[in-house]
Amino acid sequence: MLKSSCSQKSSSPHIRKTLFKYSFLVATCLLLPLTSLFSAELPIIRISVENTASHVQTQAVEKFAKALQQNLAGTYEIQFFPAASLFKDSDIFGALSQGKVEIAVPGTWQFDRYIPEVGLFLLPSLYGKKAITTYNLMQSPLGEKIITAIENSMDVKILGRWIDLGYIQVFSTEKPIRNQKDYIGKLIRVAGGKGNVFRLETLGAKAVSIAWTDLPLALSRSKVDGILTSYESVASARLWEYGIKQVYEDNQYFAQYVPIISAPFWSRLPKEVQQTLLTTWDSIVDQERFDAKYAQAIAKEKIRAKNIAIKVPPEKEIQETRDRLLLTEKETATKLGIPTETYALLKQFFLEQETL
Repeated sequence: MLKSSCSQKSSSPHIRKTLFKYSFLVATCLLLPLTSLFSAELPIIRISVENTASHVQTQAVEKFAKALQQNLAGTYEIQFFPAASLFKDSDIFGALSQGKVEIAVPGTWQFDRYIPEVGLFLLPSLYGKKAITTYNLMQSPLGEKIITAIENSMDVKILGRWIDLGYIQVFSTEKPIRNQKDYIGKLIRVAGGKGNVFRLETLGAKAVSIAWTDLPLALSRSKVDGILTSYESVASARLWEYGIKQVYEDNQYFAQYVPIISAPFWSRLPKEVQQTLLTTWDSIVDQERFDAKYAQAIAKEKIRAKNIAIKVPPEKEIQETRDRLLLTEKETATKLGIPTETYALLKQFFLEQETL
């Protein structure tokens, strides 16, 4: 009887409920570290670009971000911010130094405010030159010097080869530019770069700064006579609707974007993650350069279809304009703050190019 009584008590609802609570508590405690492991937030790598989603540069960097997310799955979360949704490129350097973003890909024209050496790309020596000249320059000792100057001055790491926007031209409104004399007295909007300002001033024009978002209104109200930009940029913004009627295709300079990552953040990354970043970036460069060239060609045809006159000056005219600009290049380099020894390397580079 006693044994039977005890058995009944141990299986009473109250006892069973207590044992269930105890078992649940033990199981929860055992699983807690494992649950915490899976629910812990991954470290974040934020990537910022200024261009809109349809832009060839944005599309390339987004491919990089997606590939990086796949290659670093489970270890880092990659967040991509296009269309200046995180920062404008003009503010990106401060954001990198303050740890508010990890990776950015600003244009070369954004750098010469801080690193005079980058102003070399806007000097007359490169006026009217082909893309291969810029590529060769970046593979030369001068290119290495420019990369070192950027990394040391801005506390960043350059992830690899630069990607392309393409050739930059002058697009005009009612007062077309058909030769170098037509620059005289024109108000030309520039996105940035002191070298652009000095070049246009040497040709007799005046450079003005207008935000891209304000440009359609400025054009329609004849506040400027032209803009310094690319075919792709004009086509994507449909600027013929605001007064653009002609383009002088003299290849003022070849524009590129520079992939940079915060150096303090870079130094904290494991070596294998650093290598993943480098190889993932390099994997998108060749395709982006092809896509950029193609995008500019398509944009040019779209512009032609809108009855915008395209003036392509002969090589002799390009050379005459370059020779005129070269007369004041050394003075321009000094104004830009380019070190004497760096400018000497530029002259040596072109001397070697001529002998190839």
